[in-house]
Amino acid sequence: MIITLDTTFFVLHYFSKEENTLSKTRKVLYRCRKLGNRGILPSIVLGEFYALTHKKAGRDVAENYFNELVKSGLSIIDMTAEIARQAGIFRRRYEEKIPWGDCIIAATGVLNKAQIVVTEDPHFKQLKEIKAETLNELRI
Repeated sequence: MIITLDTTFFVLHYFSKEENTLSKTRKVLYRCRKLGNRGILPSIVLGEFYALTHKKAGRDVAENYFNELVKSGLSIIDMTAEIARQAGIFRRRYEEKIPWGDCIIAATGVLNKAQIVVTEDPHFKQLKEIKAETLNELRI
C-alpha cells in the first residue's frame, strides 16, 4: 500500500501526548516502511512541518525533527513540473477552495499512485481523486 503523509500526521506524531495517538502514528510509519509498502513524504510537508515546529518548539527542535524525517526511510518526493500541473488542475477544478499546499500534497500522492492520504485536514475530503483518512479512520 502506498500512503501519502500530510503535515497534520507529523504534528500528531511529534506533538500528541495521547499514547493511543502515538501508537497509531508509529504503526502507520512502520507500515510505510514494510516491504511492499511505501510512505510518501511530499517535500512541501517538510517545509510546512519545519515552520510549524520552529514556531511551536524552537529552531533546534525543528532542525532535529527535520533531520529525522529526511533520514526516516520515507520516500521524499520533490515537486516536479508534472506535480505542479496536477496541483494547478486541482486548484482550478475545486474553484480555488483547496489551499495550494494541499493541492500539491494531493497531486504528489496521485501521481505516485498513493491509495490514501493520512490527514486531519478537512480540505482533503473534498478531493475526489484521492481517498483521505484521518488517523482514527485509518484501519491498519
